[in-house]
Amino acid sequence: MLIGILVGVLVVLVIAGVVAIKVMNSSRTPEAEVRKYLDLLAAGKASAATAMVDPGAPNDQRVFLTDDAMASASSLLVVEEVAADKNEDAETRQVSATLQVNGERFTHAFTVTKDKPTMGVLNNWTVKNSLAAQVSVDAQGYTQFTVGGVSADAPRKLVSGKPATYFFYPGVYTFTPVAPSEYVDVNTKTVAVLDGVHGGTASPADAADVSLEATYSAKLKEAALESAKEFLNSCASIPGNQNTDCPLALQNDAVTAISVKTMPTSLEPMDVDPGVFQGPVTFEVTYSDKYSMYYMPGTRDVDSKVVVNVQFNNDGLLKLTPDGKPDLFVSAPL
Repeated sequence: MLIGILVGVLVVLVIAGVVAIKVMNSSRTPEAEVRKYLDLLAAGKASAATAMVDPGAPNDQRVFLTDDAMASASSLLVVEEVAADKNEDAETRQVSATLQVNGERFTHAFTVTKDKPTMGVLNNWTVKNSLAAQVSVDAQGYTQFTVGGVSADAPRKLVSGKPATYFFYPGVYTFTPVAPSEYVDVNTKTVAVLDGVHGGTASPADAADVSLEATYSAKLKEAALESAKEFLNSCASIPGNQNTDCPLALQNDAVTAISVKTMPTSLEPMDVDPGVFQGPVTFEVTYSDKYSMYYMPGTRDVDSKVVVNVQFNNDGLLKLTPDGKPDLFVSAPL
């Protein structure tokens, strides 16, 4: 009788163990592993997600796969549905996830492979492909940008030959350029990063997903006007009028007196080139009869236009003089 009782107890224990293993394995499925990964991304836990599924990106391109960068996102991943294929006995499974970022829905197919079981009975699965997406950045007038306090270089594509590329987990991020001086505005760009592409649409191979283009502050406009006034006053002096960048009508030995009759009060950037400022100017010029065959003697107005060209270096950055002011070239070609 004792033996029978022991056998019965053992049978119960075996059955209980089998049931326990099945229960535990029911939560150790391919879709459960994918959901675990997606839940980390939905919670902004970039470091844990990277540790679970390596994106396979070079170190210098994964600087934004951080908790800090994800914490700055205005919207993160939302998980709607996760479903595995029906090949339950296969060592490699396909798991499809329906996701969204900022209300924009997309799907992603994950490959999940079976690993060596724990203690020989508990199933283990590994998610093979990361949800990190490549984002290319091109900057004009800047050389760096930040996302969530994390900074990176952004070389100009026309100089480097291609945009800079970095990896991001799905979310809505604000790219903030670093202004190289007080004369450059900070123009941010907010971008939705989805599944392997920016904004839901793939870009041509030579195009940037994020273009950061500098505009220039009122301080540059003020500096251009100040430089123009200094130049025009020089042209209104003798022998400063002989400067070949002054109006041709002033560059004559017959000129006996010059003054700036109407000095520009502001300069406006050209629509086609914001690095060029221009404005009208009127000189009052007195000519002698020394070269009467070219200029009638007397005093008359000479209308011209002053043009201020902002100088840039090879990286497309605004050049500064040693004292930190904009490097400007001024002329009055008319």
